[in-house]
This record gives sequence, C-alpha cells and structure tokens, in this order.
Amino acid sequence: MPVQVSGTELDPNNMAKVRTAESIHAYYLGPYVDPQDSGVRHDAHRIARIEQPARWNLTPSAPTAVPLGPVVAVADPAKQVGQLSGELESKIAQANTLIAALIEQNDVLQAQLEKRDQAIADLSRRLSELEQD
Repeated sequence: MPVQVSGTELDPNNMAKVRTAESIHAYYLGPYVDPQDSGVRHDAHRIARIEQPARWNLTPSAPTAVPLGPVVAVADPAKQVGQLSGELESKIAQANTLIAALIEQNDVLQAQLEKRDQAIADLSRRLSELEQD
C-alpha cells in the first residue's frame, strides 16, 4: 500500500477544475444468443460503456489548487500581472497628473460657488429686511 504524503493528492472538490470526469452510461440488455456461438445463451444483464473519456481541463475558470509536494500553490491566470511598458507607465503618470490638476480646479471652483451662495443668501436676507420696512 502506498504511503500518502500531504500535498500530493488533489482534493476531490477541486478535481473538476483540473480534469473533467469520464461519462459512463449503463445499458440493459435482454437475453440473447451469442452471435459467435449459437450454443451459448446470455441472460439479461446490464453493461456499462464509457461514453466520453476523462480529459484535462485546459481552460479553468477559477483558481485551482495544484499539489506541488508538501506545499500547495494557487494558479490563477487572471491574477498574473505582467510588467508594464515604459510608454504605458508614462501615460499612467500623465493621467495621474491631469487628475490631480482637475481635483485642484474642482476645489477652487467649489470654494467660489460657496462664496456666491453665501452672497446670494446675504442679498436675499437684506431684500427681505428692506421689504419689511
């Protein structure tokens, strides 16, 4: 009997992420005479046939735990990050600079709007006071 070592067997719950199971279909056969030898009669029985053999899943859609000996690594192609090119890094830096400038302009405009709102409120209050007199 082989010795089981941690991390060398795949968890049954993760098996479909690595390999698809084979498809087996059972058929019922009634009694029949053997076509090779007419002196042999077969009783009714069930046979099982492999309809589709097991295959490797080459397009996993979820992170898959692959046993690599005592350590288990998670292979998720969606999370593998490649290095950015110099041109892309400069475009990102330029976009970040523009965003910072827009935020600063927004803050200035917001302050101006608050001053105008306050001035309008003051004028409305003065007008109300003049109308009451």
